[in-house]
Amino acid sequence: MTLTSRDLPAVNQSIIACGQRVDIGAPVVLWNDEAGFNCPNKRGREDCSQHDPALNDQPTLPDGAYRILDTEVAYQELKQTVHQFILHYDVCFCSWQCHQLMKDSTFKGSQFYLDLDGTIYQTCDLYWKTNTGPSDDRIGNIRSVHVEMANLSWEALREESDLYKVTEDQYQKINGQWQLILPQTYRDKLRTRNFKVVPARTHKQRGYFSRRINGTMVRMWDFTEEQYQSVIKLCLGIHKLLPKIKLKVPNSKKNNRTPLDRIKNFSKFSGVLGHCHIQQGTAGDLKPKYDPGSAFDWSRLRKAFLQETRKKRG
Repeated sequence: MTLTSRDLPAVNQSIIACGQRVDIGAPVVLWNDEAGFNCPNKRGREDCSQHDPALNDQPTLPDGAYRILDTEVAYQELKQTVHQFILHYDVCFCSWQCHQLMKDSTFKGSQFYLDLDGTIYQTCDLYWKTNTGPSDDRIGNIRSVHVEMANLSWEALREESDLYKVTEDQYQKINGQWQLILPQTYRDKLRTRNFKVVPARTHKQRGYFSRRINGTMVRMWDFTEEQYQSVIKLCLGIHKLLPKIKLKVPNSKKNNRTPLDRIKNFSKFSGVLGHCHIQQGTAGDLKPKYDPGSAFDWSRLRKAFLQETRKKRG
């Protein structure tokens, strides 16, 4: 079943920054919608002035405290401040579960979730900072917005599962096709009814991809086709709202591929990159990061950006 199914209710397709809207052509459930997820731990950006400075890195306050004073000034400040869009996997069965974990935390949050069926959830206005990618310089959240994409990553493998202690691999081959066996609890939370969770690509007979990232071998099945379609549209929309986030991904001149380790000058890169590209875990108590993982198809994202750039040039 696809996102155009008649079973799906009509849904917004716009993302929002300081009240400015951009239609991205993909389903977006907003934080103030009945089915939306409201970011539980927003913060103020230190480089923006249109909010009470007490909201900067303070304990979470009631939602009513997060007010943007002058949205036009705020938008201009935001466009100058934010130049990175960071991709993450959530290590969850679905976005609903990811949101529950965010609520259980006192500081975690993400401006976007991307569910298995391609539904995007925006959890707050992009003016607000969320704490999900500090980076090795510890100020990465100020300059960035984030998306948590639903994918179990290594937790889908029985031999590597630590958080969930699964008793069998969560992806099984059914009628020759790899498929995530999604527990009914989480299946019921997907916006698309009876959605079959199938990875967009598989690797050889084993199905999952395996690559070394920031010193650790990461094994995971791929994201869904619906997720790729939506994340591309989300990137294009964010670029329109926040032009300093260029349609660009890290790329090595040696092999014309996106590297998977932290990149040089990670704080200055303007574009779309993974948590792995900004956090090797060399600063104090920060841990190395691997998202969006070994399976993510960076070449597909790069090709989509090149196509959009050529279209703009006419």
